[in-house]
Amino acid sequence: MGLVVKIEDLLHQKTCIVGMGNYLKRDDAAGLFVVEGLKKRGVPGGVILMNVEDVPENYAYQIAELDCDNVLIVDAVQSGGEVGSVLFGRLCEMEEIAGDYSTHKLSLALTGKILEKYHKKVWLLGIEVRDTGFGAGLSNEVNQSVRLICDLIVDYITEDQKEPVYEH
Repeated sequence: MGLVVKIEDLLHQKTCIVGMGNYLKRDDAAGLFVVEGLKKRGVPGGVILMNVEDVPENYAYQIAELDCDNVLIVDAVQSGGEVGSVLFGRLCEMEEIAGDYSTHKLSLALTGKILEKYHKKVWLLGIEVRDTGFGAGLSNEVNQSVRLICDLIVDYITEDQKEPVYEH
């Protein structure tokens, strides 16, 4: 099953999308900008949006109590891949990758373990970043990925709410 199909399937279930990052560390804020973009678009349905900045462990129990089956954590990664590329999968299956590449190694691992104990399926959507130095704003490649991810998520969530168009 491809990346797009997996994300689409996930978003047709009760899901909490969690943005992680630090607004003062350039591309590190990618996850935060994804959730902000979704909030601005008024995402409907069974999707809960939450920005936890760089302290997801402070929100873990609050997220655990939410009425959702899945938690999709959107975070910056540094894996040496192409800037703006996307990494996606179950966090428990990617612990080594997330631990090596996430810009929030310990807090991400701890949060994932807490949520799994509450029977949440925890997913990581990582965006490969260029610059996590002090400053504001995203690099062009990361910003483009953030916009694309927002577009895809909104399309998937609103897909079921559109009236079918029949062609003869």
